[in-house]
Amino acid sequence: MTIHKKHIQQINDELYDIFESSFDEIFVTDANGYVLVVNSECEKNYALKVEDFIGKHVKELQEMGIFYPSATLKVIESNQAIELVQKTNSGRYLHVRTRPVFTNDGHLKSVISYSRDLTDLMELKRKVEEMEEQLENYKKELNEAVDLEGIVTKSEAMKKVFSTIQRVASVNTTVLLLGETGVGKSRVAKLLHQLSTRKQQPYHELNCAALPEQLIESELFGYEGGTFTGAFREGKKGIIELSNEGTLFLDEIGELSLSAQSKLLHVLQDRTIRPVGSTKAVSIDVRIIAATNQNLEQMVEEGKFRRDLYYRLNVVPITIPPLRERKEDILPLVYQFLHHFNTVYERNVRLSPKALDAFLGQEWKGNVREVENIIERLVVTGEEMITLKDLPFAKEFAIDPPVHTLPEMIEHVEKEMVIKAFEQHRSSYKVAEQLGISQSQASRKIRKYVSDSTEQ
Repeated sequence: MTIHKKHIQQINDELYDIFESSFDEIFVTDANGYVLVVNSECEKNYALKVEDFIGKHVKELQEMGIFYPSATLKVIESNQAIELVQKTNSGRYLHVRTRPVFTNDGHLKSVISYSRDLTDLMELKRKVEEMEEQLENYKKELNEAVDLEGIVTKSEAMKKVFSTIQRVASVNTTVLLLGETGVGKSRVAKLLHQLSTRKQQPYHELNCAALPEQLIESELFGYEGGTFTGAFREGKKGIIELSNEGTLFLDEIGELSLSAQSKLLHVLQDRTIRPVGSTKAVSIDVRIIAATNQNLEQMVEEGKFRRDLYYRLNVVPITIPPLRERKEDILPLVYQFLHHFNTVYERNVRLSPKALDAFLGQEWKGNVREVENIIERLVVTGEEMITLKDLPFAKEFAIDPPVHTLPEMIEHVEKEMVIKAFEQHRSSYKVAEQLGISQSQASRKIRKYVSDSTEQ
């Protein structure tokens, strides 16, 4: 008899452990709706102690605003199992599954409800919907962008630049492109050539800052054979002659020596060139597009650039504004480069909304070239979804807000501990063990803190 009582006690203890260890709230009433027993999950869902529920009628609890609607009342009325979403007095949302229990003769005996907290899931769903809405807005902005021969823009400033390009492309006048490093002067030069009547003819580029001064003239104008040591015996055509009937883009024109400037002026005035070491002039028909990030007017005043050449080049000046003055172009450029490099490297990399926001918040001192370089790096080295922490400039956006109140300080420390524990173990069970909390608490905190950080 004693053994039998111990066995029953052991079973009761095990059943109680199961009852208390449930991840769901368990809520049991009699056939009339009076609470018989609840597990401790109720305390978390309603911020009330277990003993506050026992003996109370569910209608009274509903009228007190503890929860609404009462699933138990609906089961008592219908004698059928139901499911519903319930809101608690603490603002949480519960998925409640309630079923009737009948006696052997078919009378209602009790009602058992199982409730699972959906608050974090619904919050996550809300965030996902916000992200999707934000992405849709970004895509809408992208669809409003103008694409002119591969150059996209949404800004009014660049649309004016495009308008000027379209007007002057069909004539042979000299164009001077002005703007900071990386704004896209070489792209605009190519666009001018592609829209011109010379588009089937040669197009060449020369960066005047990339060659030593002693080689610039021979590269521009060519040379006769045997002119200097190391020269080709038969001589060599310069890039101006190679561009005959086409377009020549001279980047960093401010780096030309005064001697080379003088000869270039002669080309623009007389449409002839004289190779180094030659006495014979060669007629040419070439359109010159020059570019610089320097202030040529100031260089003229300082005697570093020929005034007459400046006036010859400055027939149609086109200033390309920096990216910080046309932020509406950032996202179209990001998407353009993302599509391009995904295609080149056979990837499917995407950017999270917060990462896109970070791109919008940058100053981009390197302008379009800097955006392009960073997108290529992210496509080559990143995961499929690029979040804020993956960006090379993420530290500028990852500064935690100042913590002032005690609850804020506690939450700040708790967040750091949960994230650190999860990164170490990758398991809610082990996080719970390390932090000394229940597994359900650990799961909720992981969803709250780790999910928030990955969405960035």
